[in-house]
Parts: sequence; structure tokens; C-alpha cells
Amino acid sequence: MLTNTVNSRINVYIINKQKGGIITIDLTHLTPAELTQGYHQQAQLLLCNHCRFTCPASDVTAMQRHLTHQHQGAVNALLQSTSKYNTLTATQRDLLTAFASGDKDKLIAEQLDLSPSTVRHQKFTFREKAKRAKLYLAQYEAIFEDSSTSMLPIPPSITHPDDRFKISETDYATLVQKYFDFSQPTPVLTQLPKGEKKLITLLYRISEELDFDRHYSTAEINSVLKPIYFDYGLLERYLVDYGFVARTPDGRDYWRIF
Repeated sequence: MLTNTVNSRINVYIINKQKGGIITIDLTHLTPAELTQGYHQQAQLLLCNHCRFTCPASDVTAMQRHLTHQHQGAVNALLQSTSKYNTLTATQRDLLTAFASGDKDKLIAEQLDLSPSTVRHQKFTFREKAKRAKLYLAQYEAIFEDSSTSMLPIPPSITHPDDRFKISETDYATLVQKYFDFSQPTPVLTQLPKGEKKLITLLYRISEELDFDRHYSTAEINSVLKPIYFDYGLLERYLVDYGFVARTPDGRDYWRIF
């Protein structure tokens, strides 16, 4: 995993690159609106759907600028998706790109060396497919979707999440109440739980004690974690290992990434 930091104004954005920076769109969890806009939100971060770029949720402009510069816009990134579910032919992609420009059918036909009737027929075909897809999606969600259980978002640097990261909000609330003492200004971890899943769950709460858009020296991050648990060095390592915090190779600079 290669991590580059890009400084923009007071924000620090993290780009994690794997396989050239291109990732497979997560069609399981993204809504149609999130697919269309090219990014989605997890906790206090915005995540690009098409690569490992992230930025604070408050800076939508930075994400839009990234999509424009790195992916030639959200529409182009969606049309060129490498997902196995993208069944568009090259001609269909060209047509949809042209339709997105707002040009008249006649001009599009000239640009793509097609007859105007072919362009109009393709536009009609796209609309009919969209209607069928919309009805099927409603039918599927009516049968299979269970909205009663909300799951915690997964740190974006975890490229292959397993059952350890399948944590419901209900489980999170239960474990946080069980393992933390909130009688002090800073929550105190009374003991480390047995099992990675429980540990990861508690790291979600511990990471909230760190600010986004801030870099911490070793002494500074230790001062934040020490009141939480006596073995603060262990917490520091877990936060890095499980994708909540990043650090430089020399271990002198830390920053929250999730």
C-alpha cells in the first residue's frame, strides 16, 4: 500500500493506491445517487468510488475537483467503470458520453458517424432499459433488503473486509457501554476484549478522540491515548493496523484517516 499526502489549504488528504489506484465499485452498499455523483461518505470522510482518494466530509469541492482532474468527471468515471457489471459496449459508452454533453441528436450523429434515426433509437432503448432496471431494483429491495440493521462503515484502507468488520450499530453501542468508563472527561477503556471483532469495534470509539485535518507527533498521540488505556502504545499500533490512523515510515507523524 502506497500512501501519498496531498496538502490543500488546512486539509490533509490521503490517497491510498493499489493496482494503479483503481478499485472495483462497491455495488452492494452504494446507492444510485452515490454511484452517479462518484463518491460516498463514511463517517467524517468522503471516499471516491473509483480510487482510494479521501477527503474530509466538509470539503465536497475537493472531491469534485479530484473527480474532474483524475477521472475526467464523475460521468466519465461511471461510464468507463471496470466493474464486471458494466455491460456497455464501446458504442454505447460513446453515445452516452455524447448525450451527457447536451448536443442535439443531429450533431451527435455527425460526430459518431451514425444516422440521426439510429441515435434517436438508442436514446429510446436506454430509457426502456432504465425503466426495466428501476422496476427490478424495487422488486429486489422489497424482497431481500433488510433496513432494520445498520452496519458501521468500513475503513477505506481495508481492501478485503471480512466478518471482523461486519459490525452493527447495535453491537457497537453494546460493546462501547460494556468496555468504557465514561465517568471521566476522556472515556477510559476498562479492559481489552478477547476477539478481534470486539477490539475493532472499540477502535471506532477510540479514534473519535483524534481530530481530522491534524498531524500528531509521537508525544502528542500518546498524550491523547494514555488517558484511555495504560498500554497506549498498543492502542496506537491497533489504530494504524486496522486502518483508522496513518503514520510516516519513521513513526514520527500520525494522522487520522477514518
